[in-house]
Amino acid sequence: MSKIRQIVKDAFKCDQLVYQFTRIDVEDGELKEGTMEEVNEKFTDAYIIKEAEHHQYISQEWLDDTCIGDADHKMHQREYNQLTRFLNKHKKAVA
Repeated sequence: MSKIRQIVKDAFKCDQLVYQFTRIDVEDGELKEGTMEEVNEKFTDAYIIKEAEHHQYISQEWLDDTCIGDADHKMHQREYNQLTRFLNKHKKAVA
């Protein structure tokens, strides 16, 4: 088993990426279980960055569609912030 890359460890700190790997990619047959080890072995850094960018875009759309006082707005803001921190840390290294 190979060492888990830092980008994968950090991806698993983002709620939307965890959902992508453990639910969507498993349901679509891309991954068997969506574990950190499996993501580390199957997905490139560039792929993970693209997923993060996609989910950041979706999070921004959700933020634009919810009112600041809504409970959902707080959740979407947290998810957007997680993805922004992730991309700020890893996007330059992959480019």
